[in-house]
Amino acid sequence: MSQNPPNTPAGMDDEEDFEALLQDHLPQAAPKHKGELVDANVTGIFDDVVMVSFGSKDEAPIAIEEFMDAGKQLTVQVGDSVRVLLAGWTDDGEPEMSYKKARAAGAGTMLREAHDAGVPVRGIVTKAVSGGVIVDVGMPAFMPGSQADVVRLPDLSVLIGREIEAYVLEYDEGRNRALLSRRKLLAERNEAARGGFLEKLLPGDTVKGTVRDVLDFGVFVALGPVDAMIPRSELTYDRGMHPTEVVKVGEAIEAKILEINTETGKITLSRKRLGEDPWDKIDEHYPVGSTVTGKVTGVQSFGAFVQLREGITGLIHAANISWDSAKKSAADKFVVGDSVSCQIVDIDKEKKRLGLSLKHLSRDPWLDTTTRFPVGSRQKGKVKEIRDFGAIVQLDENTDGLLHIGDLSWTTRPKHPSEFVSDGQEVEVVVLALDAGKRRISLGMKQMTGSPFEQFVSSHPVGSVTTGKISRLERFGAFVELAPGLEGLIHISELDDQRVDTPERVVHVGEEVNVKVLELNAAKGRIGLSRKGALADQERENIKAYTSKSDAKPTGLSLGDALKAAMKNKPE
Repeated sequence: MSQNPPNTPAGMDDEEDFEALLQDHLPQAAPKHKGELVDANVTGIFDDVVMVSFGSKDEAPIAIEEFMDAGKQLTVQVGDSVRVLLAGWTDDGEPEMSYKKARAAGAGTMLREAHDAGVPVRGIVTKAVSGGVIVDVGMPAFMPGSQADVVRLPDLSVLIGREIEAYVLEYDEGRNRALLSRRKLLAERNEAARGGFLEKLLPGDTVKGTVRDVLDFGVFVALGPVDAMIPRSELTYDRGMHPTEVVKVGEAIEAKILEINTETGKITLSRKRLGEDPWDKIDEHYPVGSTVTGKVTGVQSFGAFVQLREGITGLIHAANISWDSAKKSAADKFVVGDSVSCQIVDIDKEKKRLGLSLKHLSRDPWLDTTTRFPVGSRQKGKVKEIRDFGAIVQLDENTDGLLHIGDLSWTTRPKHPSEFVSDGQEVEVVVLALDAGKRRISLGMKQMTGSPFEQFVSSHPVGSVTTGKISRLERFGAFVELAPGLEGLIHISELDDQRVDTPERVVHVGEEVNVKVLELNAAKGRIGLSRKGALADQERENIKAYTSKSDAKPTGLSLGDALKAAMKNKPE
């Protein structure tokens, strides 16, 4: 009985075994027809070619580029077995072999079978072109940008060099063209994974994910095989912050599940609800009057926003930058990112508004204005602004007062303050009134000298007689100019000792008259005058003078004669 050699399967005789071994080890015959495929061995690698052997003794060079991948890396080494194609013959009759065309020949069959069977193919993305990418699947295939991923990729070049799997959407064997879709394959796999993943989630659960996209209205988060969304209002308790100020793409994030829509698969998350609302205990952590430090997150002309912690942002209004009365712009004082210390001056818990102040870190200079600027005191200042109703005078760095147009002059009624003062002018004024609570100081320039009324009263008591000029006539009497800027009134009943219907019948504008002071009303600044009183006094003086002369030298005249003589001397 014969024995089989070691490792020889039972039932194989010596003749069959020898034939099989011979077929396995004999080199494959050289191809004879153009386009014929043949297995070959890599025998050498040089700078520009790869040498392959086939048949019993045949050997041919193939350009090394045919064995490079998209990253220009060599894909074979000496000893590898590769399939090559007879592309033709040289002028010397030597075979021209191609590894690239061999792959393409096999790729056509593979693509057709994959398309018909609905199975994916593998390939390497070699370059990005207009509208999509080229994928090497043994031959170049096109994949549109819309089919590259489940979401549109803004930069398709990120796929270059990557090995991918994709479905064959279309294959044109005649034109040898293929259209691929990676999106369809990923969507199917995601959908399969979503079902099991969603079953494990419940509202209220805390999940971890990665920020996939940041938009104006919220943030998309990748949770394994599914995407979830955090609405902008659920990102942070800081209502004014943009999502890009809170998270960045690619950042790991933790959030709480608010809602799961089992029909649409939509998952809504909240980042801010992982912790308590910091406004719930705002009074405890940030009481009014406390000094705090925060970061400037926004600057507007009206003020600067300062974040004390996430969820707590306050406003330093421009009016609270400095005690200085000059208008301040927050843009001149703050820069986003600055660290700033300030004082909490107001809390509106209901509206979640926090008032901050820089100036309250120092003492309010208005607290001692009554000492520095007492009423009646004379002060020097600079005109910093002129308005229709008066001039704003800066008394010191932090204190302004109002010089009203009516307090510029005793004698002139200006139509505009610029008739008396100009911007930047140094002026001397009197403090007329001060209200520290309302931060108001009234100033006067004309009060630097006594008023015409006061000067007149000092030398013209009630009952005295003076001279003036008729300045204007009214139906109820005549006004008399007693001094520049000072008038008195002769009531129509005091114009003459006879009844007067109209002032024009007795006096006229510009006429000089003697008047007697009847009334001095300091509170109202009024002076009451009488022409008939002055005439009566003059008459008495004339009689007195005449009788005095008569007593010294008797004339023999009676009293009636004296009166007639006095009447002759009465002024018209």
